[in-house]
Amino acid sequence: MNSVNSANPLLISVVVPIYREERNVRPLTERLAHVFARLGCSWELIFALDPSPDRTHDEILRLFDEQYPIRVITFSRRIGKPLSLIAGLDHVQGNACVIIDADLQDPPELIEEMVRKWEEGFEVVIAGRVSRKGENFLYLKAAQTFYWLLDKMSDVQVPKNTGDFRLLDVRVVEQIRRFRERHGFLRGMTAAAGFRTTVIPYDRDPRLSGRTQISFRGALNIALDGIVPFSRVPVRAVFVVGVSLLAIGLVSACVWLIAGLLNGFSKNEPITFLCILITFLSGIVVSSLGILGEYLVRTYEETRERPLYIVDRIEESPSLHRKLPDPIEPTA
Repeated sequence: MNSVNSANPLLISVVVPIYREERNVRPLTERLAHVFARLGCSWELIFALDPSPDRTHDEILRLFDEQYPIRVITFSRRIGKPLSLIAGLDHVQGNACVIIDADLQDPPELIEEMVRKWEEGFEVVIAGRVSRKGENFLYLKAAQTFYWLLDKMSDVQVPKNTGDFRLLDVRVVEQIRRFRERHGFLRGMTAAAGFRTTVIPYDRDPRLSGRTQISFRGALNIALDGIVPFSRVPVRAVFVVGVSLLAIGLVSACVWLIAGLLNGFSKNEPITFLCILITFLSGIVVSSLGILGEYLVRTYEETRERPLYIVDRIEESPSLHRKLPDPIEPTA
């Protein structure tokens, strides 16, 4: 069972990556406040804010005057959800951390059960989606395909039908902070970190308001972030395909040569065969280069050692239970 001594009272951190969610900030904060009031423990809410063209930042600042324990981290430019999550984890102060989106598709009330599981000794408590309301059919099928591929290819075991909604013990947070990956995939990093894990099933609600900020391109990037850093299968598949094609080519050439010697060569057969073979091999070569290029580009990005993110400013409400050291340096 997780325990906290009296000199360091229990504090739960909540990390919310946020962008263009001005209408959801208040409802989320109010529901979180009710949850922690029932739990009877201290909490802090960390908004990892990508600079938004709407009034999301202003709405957060309005909550400061209402005694909500909020820390808002604003970045110098938009960095996307994966890095926003990493930045949020870098700035938590709690004994455990809950990660949740601002759109209220993931019910904050589930945090009560997460905390109970954490108190039982589980260091990672993940919310597993039984149903997903308000999401279109094609997106759901794409998600199912992604999890199937991830299950078959990944070197680590990522629970199916789960998102970033989870509770992490401080020990897990400390280990994830060591994964300084530019294309951080939280689900994969959590699995790679290990620790005792359980999954809580739940029904996912429709968005409270607005529309999702993840585009098709963004979803594709997240899918690649989940497969490429945690799997050697694509590169090995290129090798296997290459060897297989070499074998098929040699066998086909021998068969064609023997058949031609026995039955005679047609004028058109060699040209037809050559055109089909060139087209097929060209597709394989280009696809293979794309796979290898994905790994190469990501390796290059990591070796440049640029900072994962740059913080423009950090603002803390007066009611925060634990303050960050002042000043805090941007994390490399």
